[in-house]
Amino acid sequence: DYRWWWRSFIVGGGSAIYVLAYSVFYFMTKLEITELVPTLMYFGYTGLMVLTFWLLTGTIGFFAAYAFIRKIYAAVKID
Repeated sequence: DYRWWWRSFIVGGGSAIYVLAYSVFYFMTKLEITELVPTLMYFGYTGLMVLTFWLLTGTIGFFAAYAFIRKIYAAVKID
C-alpha cells in the first residue's frame, strides 16, 4: 500500500491535537482575555505552534516508519 507514507506522517503528527486541545482548555480556564485582538493573537500563535509541532512529530513518525519498513523488507530473502 503506497499510501502508508501519508498515513505515517499524519498519525505521527496526531499528538498536535492534544496540544491544541490543551491550549483551548488553558484559554478557557486560566486566561482572562476578553478582547478580540488578544484572542485572535493567542489562537494565531497557538495555530502556528500546533502546525509546527504537527510537522515535527509527523516527520519523526514518517522516518521511524520508513526505517522500520526498510529494516523488515531487508530481512526478507526473495529467491
